[in-house]
Amino acid sequence: MIRIHLDELTLGRVRIAISPLWEAFSSLALTIRYRSQIPYPYTKWASTALRRVSPALHQELAATVRSQWASPSSSLTPIPTGCSPTIEEELTTLRAAGHDRFAQLMGDYWTAAIAPCWPDMRGMLEEEILVRGRTLVTGGADMMLRGLGGRISWERPELNVPHRADLDWPMTDGRLVIVSTLFARGTRVFSTLGDTVAFSYQAQGAGVLSGHNGKMVRPVDEVQPRDKLTILLGRGRAAVLRALLSPTTTTGLAGSVGLAPSTVSQHLAVLSSAGLVRRHRVGSRVLYELEDSGIALLTELGALMRKTSG
Repeated sequence: MIRIHLDELTLGRVRIAISPLWEAFSSLALTIRYRSQIPYPYTKWASTALRRVSPALHQELAATVRSQWASPSSSLTPIPTGCSPTIEEELTTLRAAGHDRFAQLMGDYWTAAIAPCWPDMRGMLEEEILVRGRTLVTGGADMMLRGLGGRISWERPELNVPHRADLDWPMTDGRLVIVSTLFARGTRVFSTLGDTVAFSYQAQGAGVLSGHNGKMVRPVDEVQPRDKLTILLGRGRAAVLRALLSPTTTTGLAGSVGLAPSTVSQHLAVLSSAGLVRRHRVGSRVLYELEDSGIALLTELGALMRKTSG
């Protein structure tokens, strides 16, 4: 566990980012950690991706990753510049730090294992940072940090971040970068540069990796019980309503409940007409969230408690 001690100035400089390189690094660590027993929702991705990656490439990369695994900070995972750098930009940063061979190998790995599913992944990650960023702006750093989940805990002034290393890291007048990754189950990345610290956490929406073209392997009928909410609304609409405990987009809902975006749009239209869901625009994106009546319905039927406690 890494215990990051944050002062008020650092709390005021928190930003959220996406890193294609960190995703590739963490996905590679996942295949090393679990080998042939890749867990859901990564199983189908692994079976497809590893057929595209040559054994020699995987073996050389695995040796490098293992050598860095327990390190509390590594120049192999530089802090992303901006909120959403490209893989080419991050590989250039690696080369500038003297890691030419690793950059070449990671470029080849990216092309084979990550690039085919990156458009779907990027869509989920962009939505993740949109929602987290909205929380940061409207609720402050405290609320955003407390909501990261995945054994990350925040009690002023200490932020506990799961990691193989065990250390205390004081930050005074620094900058904190929080990187959303779908492959955080492979490894948690921690990186530092000067007064800046960055770490990764498990973003929502990893289910996008459970099938081809972003479609979930498990249909809604398999994962939602036939409870009172389902009887009232039907499985699809009940699943959509449950998934709206935090603001999200149509694409995000489709990835989380395993339905086509067009089907989700139809369900949202009905739920909005019934006054259970509202929509609002943030920049170029349209977010959906529960109306008070939707929260009341979930609470009354016990669906809200089951969702949040699970």
